[in-house]
Amino acid sequence: MALRTISLSELDNFKMDENGDLHWKDGKVYVHKRISLRGYELALATIGATGALLAGVHPFLHSFGWV
Repeated sequence: MALRTISLSELDNFKMDENGDLHWKDGKVYVHKRISLRGYELALATIGATGALLAGVHPFLHSFGWV
């Protein structure tokens, strides 16, 4: 299937319903792509997320004098 660009006149075919779902020419647009991480990538992401959480929580707790 060949890809082509969308012209400005075709942008009116995009619509949003009351649930926030995207539609194109009265058909619902489904976007589904699952992200899978390898073991070490998952470990690094977990360490990074934990560090970010602690970096945000520490000043909050410090403002109450708990840390």
